[in-house]
Order: sequence, then structure tokens, then C-alpha cells
Amino acid sequence: MHKYRIVLVWLSFIAVASAQNFYPKKDAVFGQVVVGGGYETIINIANRGSREYVGTLNLFRTENGVSIPWNPLVNGAAVQNGEYEIEIQPGATVTLRLTGSQLLSGAAVLLSENLRLDNLIEANLTYRVRTGGQVTDSVGIAPSKEFYRASIPFEKFTETALALVNGDLSGEKTATVELTLVSTDGTPLGNQHIVTLGPFSHLARFLHELFQGQTLDGGRVEIASDYPIFGTALTLTGGEFSSLPLEPAPVTYSIRLVSEESSVATGELVLWADGFVVQGYLRITTLDGEQFSEPIGSIVTGELVDGKLRLSFTMFEDPFYLEEVTFSLRRDNFSFETLLMAGTFTETFREPYEILTGNFEITRPGDR
Repeated sequence: MHKYRIVLVWLSFIAVASAQNFYPKKDAVFGQVVVGGGYETIINIANRGSREYVGTLNLFRTENGVSIPWNPLVNGAAVQNGEYEIEIQPGATVTLRLTGSQLLSGAAVLLSENLRLDNLIEANLTYRVRTGGQVTDSVGIAPSKEFYRASIPFEKFTETALALVNGDLSGEKTATVELTLVSTDGTPLGNQHIVTLGPFSHLARFLHELFQGQTLDGGRVEIASDYPIFGTALTLTGGEFSSLPLEPAPVTYSIRLVSEESSVATGELVLWADGFVVQGYLRITTLDGEQFSEPIGSIVTGELVDGKLRLSFTMFEDPFYLEEVTFSLRRDNFSFETLLMAGTFTETFREPYEILTGNFEITRPGDR
């Protein structure tokens, strides 16, 4: 019965284009690097592959609102034009100690020379604070993740800091980032802060510097960007640093699918993007007005590269008669900020092989 065969979908979205050039496990970004004034930054990089890894550590900071190459000392040698070449033998690990005489902060972007799959890397960063030559504080930080949307829950507003990075090396893409402060009861406080990050630029501020005049204890900051960016969050309590995870935030949609045979399914779709890797869940809750006692669900996977969204999932459950039904989604322009998306879909069945089409609507009811 074709009326039940509605969940293999090919979607077309109307949205905003973007681009990106970062590849996880090949490249690495650290949203905040600090040297001088008793601070030093240690970056450890391991080559997990069978061939030599060759890449460039790009260092930059923002001065008077302009991004400039940054030349701290790396293992005692001065960086030239903000670039430090790295070669790591198979199975080896290198340690980069970044220091300087003046207290400065910036960002570090490690880019591989090629996309070979036999020299993948793992990396981490450690801040060290020295007093009188002795290490008095140390905090480890994972590489920054790439995201379009993220959220930072916090306990102390005045003790929480945020660093954001636009790692676009093409020199073409500017990210417009919207920061929204939300109270502990989930109420947006109405004082949004807009940040414009040009290509290869960096911003580091405490929250009370971004939201001046605001006083509150706990809550969260919502981050939404029209271009993929990187971030690092920290707390500074009593002179002691700690790191906060800055993870890609999910976006919840309602979905309505109408097949070519006029069968209508509704449900929920949740998506988030970790760089170009997209993940999420789909739940079909009604079919032709009938509410399922147990929603039919599936894990959604896909990619978002250069603004092109591709998603897929497979359904096996009743009322699909245990037939393998695969869902595919494709759109050359996509934005998480679009509130209403409409287009056509295609549903394909394995046995017997069959392709049907239909229309869909996806609505973002709010920032959840």
C-alpha cells in the first residue's frame, strides 16, 4: 500500500549559501592561543597515519578591528608572517611551545598540505601560567569544533569568556554572528550582540564585555552564524582557568510530507552540523491524521559542504511493512536560520523497487 511509503524523501531547500575548507582529523583549529605575561601555550600534535604529515600552523590575531599575521615564538624561534611549517613522521608526536614577551592572544589554524587519508592527526592544547618560573596553573583544551549554531550554559556571567574564529583562508567569506543572552528560566533577555568576523579573523571577550551593563548569575549564550565558525569557551575563577565544551547546537523542525498519492505524514526533525558532518533524528508521529501510539523514528546522517545539504536515513518499521525505505535529501543552498522551507521529495523502495514523489514543508518553530 503506497500510502505508507512516504518517508523516503528528496528535499529542496531555499536558503543561504556558505563555504568551508576545514577537514576534521586533517586540520585543527584552536580558538584561543595566549602568550606573554606569564602565559604560554603548548600544542601537541600526533600523526596517526603511515605517511608523513605536512601542514602549516597559521597564527593570527585582531588589532584595532583588523586581522593581522601573528609572530610569537614557537619552540624558541620567531614565526615569519604568521606561518609555521610542520612535518610529523608516521606515528610520531610533536610539541609546539608558543611564548612571547608581551601578553597577547590570537588563534591558531593548522591546515594540511593535502587530503591524503594515511596521515590523520590528533591534537590538543594546554595553557600554562608561570609565576617566578614555576607553573602555577594549567588547563587542557580540545581543538575547537566548527559550527553554525552553538550554546554555552554558564554559572557565572562575569567569569565566562568566549573566543570565536572565522578560519576561511579564501579571503572571501565574512561571518555574521548573532549572540543572544538567555536567563536560567529560558527567557531571551532581548539584548543581542552582533559580531562581524572577516576572513581569518579572531575575537576573544568576556561575556560582560560583549553584553555591557548586563547583570545576572546563571544562564546561557546562544550563538548563530551564517557561515561556519570555530569557538572556545573558558572560565576564569579566582585566577584559575577551566575550559567549557562548545558543541554544535541542534535545531528542531516540524515536518509535513504529502505523497503523490495524497497521503500526509507529519513529525519532527532535529539537525545539527559539526563542521560538514550533519547528524540528527526524524520522528513520524501521524499518518493521514492518525496519531501513532509509538512514533516511527530514524537516525539522520549527512553533510553540509559549501552550502550544499545532503541527508539520508533508512526506515524499516511498520507501517512500512518492514520494507527497506531510504530517505535522501539534497539542496544546493541551506541555512539553519530559514524559518520555513518547502520543496519536493522522492521516496524509493528496495523491494519491490519503486520511486514516488511528493511535496514537503519544514518549519522551525523557534530556537529550541
